Amino acid sequence: MKQALPKYVLALLLMPSLIWAQRSGSPSTTTSPNQIPSKASNSAKTPNSNTGTSSFVERGTWAIGLTTTTNSGIFGGFNLRKSWNKNPSRQPIIGLDIVNLKDYREFTSPFSYNGRSYIEGKINNLLIVRPEFGMQWMLFKKSSEGGAALKGILATGPSLGIKIPYYVDVSYLDPNTGRTIIKSIPYTETMANSPTGRSVIVGEGGYFAGSGDSKMVPGWHLKSGFDIELNTIKRNYLSLEVGFIVDVFQNPVEILNQTSPRSVYTTGYLTFFFGRTY
Repeated sequence: MKQALPKYVLALLLMPSLIWAQRSGSPSTTTSPNQIPSKASNSAKTPNSNTGTSSFVERGTWAIGLTTTTNSGIFGGFNLRKSWNKNPSRQPIIGLDIVNLKDYREFTSPFSYNGRSYIEGKINNLLIVRPEFGMQWMLFKKSSEGGAALKGILATGPSLGIKIPYYVDVSYLDPNTGRTIIKSIPYTETMANSPTGRSVIVGEGGYFAGSGDSKMVPGWHLKSGFDIELNTIKRNYLSLEVGFIVDVFQNPVEILNQTSPRSVYTTGYLTFFFGRTY
């Protein structure tokens, strides 16, 4: 027993040296405060920019709009627009408006037939196609936390007026058969000696019923307004635009009977745009 005791004491003295040797031989995974991390460790800790963390650079927008105007009903027409964001403070735009224009003096006839109505004294519908080009200026940018942006818009271009005769449905008695017939005719025929004889207006005809007799009236327009771009998610685009349009036609356009034809029409409008950024 006395002879084995020195062996155990020697083993206990050598054990810390063996443990220190194993630790010094293994690769170190810690770095000192003054040590520069390796590229491998940086790549493991830094997220890859291709995983979607890089910011999206907006090149432009395209949008479709639904509009209402002071010279139309609730639905006045629709719009198409495209913009390029080459300059953050000023962007060129192109667009196309297709709207129906009415005379502010129009009123519905007090006489109706089975709930149908028509516009008293209306002679023509006026459909306007406006291709345009212009510029929009950034007045107030969106904040970093979101919100709305305000832009000023100025655009101009030709106005192609399409004058479509206003049709009404009339009811009259066929002298040959004695039967009642309903037929669509221009409203102007009801004001003269109609070939259908004694007739009664029973309602408004189709909007494009007189498209075969339509006439083109060229002109020019100027548009100015403000566009409020709303905050959206992802790459969606939503905005509200309010403004003022002046249409000047080459020839006066007659819309109502017993009123002076006009070549200049002014319109206030409100348009809701929705689309995408790219």
